[in-house]
Amino acid sequence: MLSSRWILLLLAVCAMARLSADEWWAWATVDMWRSAPFTGSVFLGNRFDFEDGAVVQIVSPRLKYEVASWLDTGLGLSLLNIDTPVAHDEHLQGRPELELNPKFRLTEHLRLDWRNRMEWRWNEGDAPTSHRSRHRLQLAYTFPSPLGPITRVFANNEWLIDLHGHGWSENRLVPAGVTFRLSKQADLDVFYLLLSTRPRDDWQAESVIGTHLRCRF
Repeated sequence: MLSSRWILLLLAVCAMARLSADEWWAWATVDMWRSAPFTGSVFLGNRFDFEDGAVVQIVSPRLKYEVASWLDTGLGLSLLNIDTPVAHDEHLQGRPELELNPKFRLTEHLRLDWRNRMEWRWNEGDAPTSHRSRHRLQLAYTFPSPLGPITRVFANNEWLIDLHGHGWSENRLVPAGVTFRLSKQADLDVFYLLLSTRPRDDWQAESVIGTHLRCRF
């Protein structure tokens, strides 16, 4: 059970998201099974746009295999429900995924992760012509001793590449993020994200407050 202080923290994050951001992304990853070198998990996500009311929901079972101490591979199968009220559009999306993720421990407390993901995306009612690749570099520093509930800080940037002639179509920059230890089995990331998209020729930018709850059983 979460204590009252963590419930208050989550409520504060919700309020901060509503006041200072265009969107709120709420993620959760639950590790359901682990037998080295394999880990089985479920990823759950909700994305809400405060301006136009658009909602994206995702559920994704995933399997990770640790090839070496510096390299992971992964498989995922995601199902998304995408609802855009302004465009009067609601549809499902299926998305098989393949990952190849090098990771480097630069010092005892500093780590660099490079996530590379291929997504084959099928939108309900459309031809399968929205596949893309994603590449995220993340630098994270874990404190030698926790600062109260805070165990690490991190920053990352992700490039999303449209594989059907549109090239670099989206960028997600997290200039600052903080990890809170909730319990021995749970951590909470809170981060600020600058979302840039290029639907046509010009880039458009939005701000996002994100939370990522990570649980281990």
